[in-house]
Amino acid sequence: MKGKQKGLTMILMPLSARNKKQNVARSGILRLGFIMPSTRESGVSDKQRGKANIFATGLCLLLVSNSLSICQALPAEAKSSSKKSSKAEPVGTLLHPLVPKLDDSAIDTSLATPSEAAKSVGDSKFATPIHSSLEYDMGQVQLKKGDPGNTSGVGSPVLGEADKAKVDIDKETGLRREPEKILAETGKTGIDESSLTINEDTTLKGTIQIVADDTEYDQVKNTFLGTGNAVALIAGENSKLEADMILYDQNTEQIDARGNVRIFRDGQLTTGSAFKFKVTSDEYLITNPDTEVQGTQVVARKGYGTAQGLSFKDGTMQMDKPIYITNNIGYAPVNYQEVISEKRAHPESFIPESQSFKFSARKMVYERHKEQGNLTVFGGRLMFGKLGIPLGKFTATVGQTNNVTFPVTPYLGNNIMSGGLNVGPNFHRAMGKYGVLSYAPLLQLGARKLTGETSTTSNVPGVGGQIGFTSPRLQAHVAYGSNSDLLVGDLKLKIRKNLRFQGGINRFLEDGMYGYRRARSIAEVVDDHRFGNIPFLANLNFRTAAGYMQDNPQLINLTPEYAELFNQSTSTKIVSGFRLSEHITANSHPIFKIGNEKWGLSSNLSGGIGLRAYSSGDAMAMAQIGPNVEVMADRLKLRVGYTQSAIRGESPFVFDQFIQGTRSTYVSAGYKVSKYLTVGGSIGYNLVDRLAYSRSLTAAIGPEDFKVLLTRDFLRGTQRIGFDVLYGSRIPFNRLVLKGSPDHGQLGGI
Repeated sequence: MKGKQKGLTMILMPLSARNKKQNVARSGILRLGFIMPSTRESGVSDKQRGKANIFATGLCLLLVSNSLSICQALPAEAKSSSKKSSKAEPVGTLLHPLVPKLDDSAIDTSLATPSEAAKSVGDSKFATPIHSSLEYDMGQVQLKKGDPGNTSGVGSPVLGEADKAKVDIDKETGLRREPEKILAETGKTGIDESSLTINEDTTLKGTIQIVADDTEYDQVKNTFLGTGNAVALIAGENSKLEADMILYDQNTEQIDARGNVRIFRDGQLTTGSAFKFKVTSDEYLITNPDTEVQGTQVVARKGYGTAQGLSFKDGTMQMDKPIYITNNIGYAPVNYQEVISEKRAHPESFIPESQSFKFSARKMVYERHKEQGNLTVFGGRLMFGKLGIPLGKFTATVGQTNNVTFPVTPYLGNNIMSGGLNVGPNFHRAMGKYGVLSYAPLLQLGARKLTGETSTTSNVPGVGGQIGFTSPRLQAHVAYGSNSDLLVGDLKLKIRKNLRFQGGINRFLEDGMYGYRRARSIAEVVDDHRFGNIPFLANLNFRTAAGYMQDNPQLINLTPEYAELFNQSTSTKIVSGFRLSEHITANSHPIFKIGNEKWGLSSNLSGGIGLRAYSSGDAMAMAQIGPNVEVMADRLKLRVGYTQSAIRGESPFVFDQFIQGTRSTYVSAGYKVSKYLTVGGSIGYNLVDRLAYSRSLTAAIGPEDFKVLLTRDFLRGTQRIGFDVLYGSRIPFNRLVLKGSPDHGQLGGI
């Protein structure tokens, strides 16, 4: 009777992967004990003993092989302990939910002999691999015939009556049926044909899989614990969590990871020291997070995540590319203009080791679903040592390109040539993806009226203002000053790559070989085509323009020197008409070049032809050519040129007269006094009339990463102020909010 009990118990023994070898050995010994007769038994001949031994040996081998077939159904974790295993994977794997499933074929309860019972064990197989940490409680098993202490060995194992009322029991086998499907999120069951073919490589949709060097399942607490190179995968999501330890609580649906946390989500990596994640609500807390958001590096003490986004506390943000802001850079010293050009191409190469100023923010909101204006800053400050300049709220674009729109900046200038010196705040507002709307209430100091007379209220500040809109394709401005009593406006629209529209009222606009000229009103279409890789030429440019314009001779009365160049300052005749023009200009390759970029000398030729036709029947032609010499002497850069011109015909307008003269020269220079100061200037001189047609002084003041550009045009009586700001350091913040669309079950989009 005792041997039968052991033989019957072996039906459940293979359920434990950790006792595989002991079960196989014990099973074979017990079966030999039941089958082989004693050699001392009387009445048995040697021939009969030989036949019995042959039969017993064969049957023993058959039963042992059947027992091994049962062990083949054990999980990969148990098999990996074999010396023949070549896998380098972690030993423990928890796949939840994954329920052991026995073959539904009936087990005959009438088996009474140990050999028949053992044979039935060899025929049973597992359809689902069983994890080593999942074991049946043997104390819950009873025999079908008899009480819990029954040792008769008759009948198959069944569950107690108390448990039978709670679970679904198979009437034929007496075993609890496996749920056909378990959903991790709801705990409900349903029919799923794919569950019949689950193996160790199958990942279940909607499950959480934990892989680690060591895994434990606590039945009382209903928790899974993975330690040592632990990895958690949420099936059906492109998310992976790595840590030294991962605890998954099924009761609260919460994941708790500790030590060297690494979160992978859609190619994005977030690291930290601790991580808590509630699967059902998509809420989480990460300690010491370090992540990258579209190229922007974020490091903080804590991160709080919800379905709507993520909030960082007390951290820093590092832009993928430096923030580079320039304004009025065309009037900087000649040598510093080249520095600005190189900064635009490679701003990261010009970030100093220690920046002269720092930027900080009280709160920043980053909206990942926006392409432009995705970063809003509250309580921003520029810190120059202990001196702080508040910036208030402003927006910026971070990611592939960094664009910043400050809410307010100081304005100091000529108010697009409305006259005098204008001072006031300039407010900015982002419009659309790329546009910026600006408006500035101004005080106008000084100014001249169109008659050339100084305003009778020149000693009293006047009022003025400016409204403008800028975008990559459109620029528009309107300005007014009471002292000059002059309305100024412009409109520039990029139609195609080389085609644009430009219009203006009392505004200086580009006029090809004639420089910048000022008409009362103008509206024209301009086509600019530049060609390179031409033999003997560095570049060749064609400028074609056609439009309508109206002249006002009084506009030349900016200064007496400027009006003298036109020699028509007293004219008041207003002329209107159409104009068609073609300008062809070219520059040669260096005729000679000596030295290098620090110490050197080079020269080239430049020239051009300008043709104009007017609706009045007038026409004008001009041709120019001359050499240019450039000298580099360490901190000094000098350009000198001479131009020989020929002019034929005349224009009905005053504003587009040729004022350079048939013989002229120019000098442009820049000298770097120190890293905080670069000065320069230029002068153009008409050798025939002995008058200067340009005269200006420029300066770039400040540290290398924050330059203020100052320009004074003495001939036109104007002044300009510009900025050249480069920022590439980390931005400290008290709070950073990352907003995005809800992504339930996706780790908050990390």
